[in-house]
Amino acid sequence: MTAIRRCTLTAVPFGIATAAYAGIFLASYDRLPGRIATHFSGDGGADGFTSRTAALWFGGGLLLGLGLLFTVLTLAAKEGWGSRLTAAVGAGTAVTLGYPLALTVLVNTDVQDPADVQLPMWHVAVLLLAGVATGALAWWLTGTGPRPAPAPPTPSLPLAEGEAAAWSRTIASRALLLPAGVVTLCGLFVVAFGPWQAGLLPLVLGMACAPFTGARVTVDRRGLKVASTVLPRPRLVLPLGSIVSASSIQVNAMGDFGGWGYRIRPNRRGVVLRSGEALSVRTVGEREYVVTVDDSTTAAALINGLVNRHVERE
Repeated sequence: MTAIRRCTLTAVPFGIATAAYAGIFLASYDRLPGRIATHFSGDGGADGFTSRTAALWFGGGLLLGLGLLFTVLTLAAKEGWGSRLTAAVGAGTAVTLGYPLALTVLVNTDVQDPADVQLPMWHVAVLLLAGVATGALAWWLTGTGPRPAPAPPTPSLPLAEGEAAAWSRTIASRALLLPAGVVTLCGLFVVAFGPWQAGLLPLVLGMACAPFTGARVTVDRRGLKVASTVLPRPRLVLPLGSIVSASSIQVNAMGDFGGWGYRIRPNRRGVVLRSGEALSVRTVGEREYVVTVDDSTTAAALINGLVNRHVERE
């Protein structure tokens, strides 16, 4: 399936959800109280309220904004596996959000006091099942993309017995650094000028993500190590004895792994901080580890040389 068709499949559920929500809201607008119940406790009783106008703009804006975000991510993923995943998650999200938003309007219609509104909690199970079913349908409709061509083999760097060699590079991720910085600044702003309790969560999340925006990749006689440039843990270590071969490949962060950071796929792991050049390492267990880093050809050649010397010793 082409990227345009996958983008369409991602955007359409959000378009339908937005149209349904706005249509139901506008049709019932004069029958809604000035402030409507928008949040409900575990027993279904209303415990949060919003003005009609704010609820309309917030719900519509949320659906449109997320629809645009998922569509752009699907387009960025091109024909890769991540495009299929993003389309499925996006379609499921459209239903999971659109259902409760529209339902909130319906239960507030013709109500005199919004505090009397009740929302049965069985609807939570319905919206979750509907979201999963829609996501699964989108996954099935998108189908599998073309298989990527295998990377050309990287030549081995010849190493004499007793000869020492090491390689190291540092890589930073703008895709992770920018959001981490924005979330941290938002948290600091709320802590300084608003209710400080509300700012703690984004502040902690932003600071927790910051150490993972940069990594140092090292290849030496011990194998491969990928560690944060800030913290000693967590880190990825592949002993030389567990490595079969290495090569230099090109990756698309969204298309191949569905995003940035430490990514997990069947028989494939990735430390993906950006798209582009990457080091691919295959281990004895037929698992592939991918690390986005510059000069990956040199790193792969050195790994192959170290592996060959290790095998010859045995």
